[in-house]
Formats: sequence, structure tokens, C-alpha cells
Amino acid sequence: MSLLAPERFIPRDFAFEFDTFIRHFDRYLQCVKLLKKTGKGEKWLDCACGTGYGTNFLSNFTNFVIGYDIDINVVEYARKYYKNNHCDFVHNIANLKKEFDVAISIETIEHMTVDKAHEFLGAINSLLKDDGYLVITTPIVRETNHNPVNKHHFIEYSDTHFRKLLTSENFIILETKFIETTFTDGETKFQGYYMCAKENYIP
Repeated sequence: MSLLAPERFIPRDFAFEFDTFIRHFDRYLQCVKLLKKTGKGEKWLDCACGTGYGTNFLSNFTNFVIGYDIDINVVEYARKYYKNNHCDFVHNIANLKKEFDVAISIETIEHMTVDKAHEFLGAINSLLKDDGYLVITTPIVRETNHNPVNKHHFIEYSDTHFRKLLTSENFIILETKFIETTFTDGETKFQGYYMCAKENYIP
């Protein structure tokens, strides 16, 4: 679909190799596995949702999912192909409330400047219930890289730097998982998964 940015993964175009398909869907499955629960009666947030395939996938695991993306064109595409009775899509989160039990963010934060990353994490924190969880993924490298090979990335974080970013926005890290992955930019690095709770979390 020409209106969508070229870096978008669009399953229905069938323009991607099989391994790319599996990697994109598996990221969502790995996030659910890290949560170790389903969301009976819960409301989840998927941000940024991209073309919507992952939000639709998550709707199998919880009562309702909102997919958020800043790109109105991609949100319209997601509504056309992936909206169902258990998920919907928005391009503005200003009207959302502190109503989410889980927020999932897959391969999003590396597309932002550091200032925007702080703003993004702060917004997620404000939308999560006090006992809510964040599961966030990003490429993890040995040393933080401000000039990644992938031209769509502003920054790729080291584990140490990314932990500091999360804690600076009042998240505590409960569990991590690192999967060695060859990304579409051709580089092999870790796919980092971080399961977090809000700072006032009580087990």
C-alpha cells in the first residue's frame, strides 16, 4: 500500500521473506509469554501498532486491545484489515485514560530521539493502571549507537543505557529476555524484551 511508510511490515503484501514474517509475529508471542498470563476482562494497549496485525493477534489473549500509531494512514489501514470486536485503532492517545492493564511496545522506541523516548515512556506510564505492566522490545547492542545502520533508527541502546531510560520514567524492570537476531538491516544483535511495572508496584 503506497500510503504506508516503506519500513512498515505489511503481511498482506506478501513481499517479505518467510523469516521476516515469523520474526514479526513471534515478537508479539514472546511478549505474551513474558507476561505469563492472559487478560480476561483486561484492556491492553499496543503502541506503536503499525499496520495492525499484532494488535489483532493480541486480541486472542485479552478482552480488548487498542492499537495506537501516530500515522493516520497506517491506522486507517489497520482498521480496514485488522479491526474486530476485540480490538480497535487510534492515532491520537490524548483521549485515552489511565485504563490499561498491559502496554506492549514492539520495535518502536529506537525510532525516536532520546527526548521523544522519554515523552513516550511517560505517556505509557500515565495510561497504565497502578498495577499495570509494560512489555517493550528494542534492538540491544554492546554500546549505545547514535548512528545505526538502519536509517529509520535514531538510536540503538545498550542494555545498561536502556535500563536507565526505563527507570528514569518510573518503571521497574521485572524480567528480561535477549534473543540473538539477524535484523532486516543485515546486522546480528540482540532482540531485547523488558517486562516492567510501575514504580509503586507491589508483587
